[in-house]
Amino acid sequence: MPVDFVQLVRTRTRADFISEHAGHFLLKRPRKDVGSDPEPTQFGFATVVTKITVDPFARYWQVFPIVKRPGNPFPERLTIGRATNCDIVLRVPFISKVHAHIVRAGDGSLSLQDNESSLATFHNHRKLATGVVRKLAVSDSVGFGSLVFEFVDAARLYDVLKAEAQANG
Repeated sequence: MPVDFVQLVRTRTRADFISEHAGHFLLKRPRKDVGSDPEPTQFGFATVVTKITVDPFARYWQVFPIVKRPGNPFPERLTIGRATNCDIVLRVPFISKVHAHIVRAGDGSLSLQDNESSLATFHNHRKLATGVVRKLAVSDSVGFGSLVFEFVDAARLYDVLKAEAQANG
């Protein structure tokens, strides 16, 4: 069952939240420039039918912990893609089956690498060439096709969600 991080920041102190959810995340904020587009059509496995230039989840908060799924090979490499066995699953048709990788270096730092994706991987709004590795830092922008995320740690996640909770009661 997915964690409701927005609800958690309402009930936890910053220190408790960081302690309970140490690590890194991909955070997608709702876009404010979204009109009254119809809701996406859902199929099995939550695949969304949409145009390739449209973010089908533009109205929603999404938080993806950057963690390895149990049983997946290559412990230093997390897969991101639409395949259901990826570590981070983004079930939209313009995301490649294995779109990109987040690679953990020996010093614990994380890097982003494109995996010959159809519609590109972006780091700070710059397209990554296949095989190029870019080191990630908190607050970096990470994009997969038209989906854009912020790379955050637990402290940054708490601060962003707490500000949102306070602004919207």
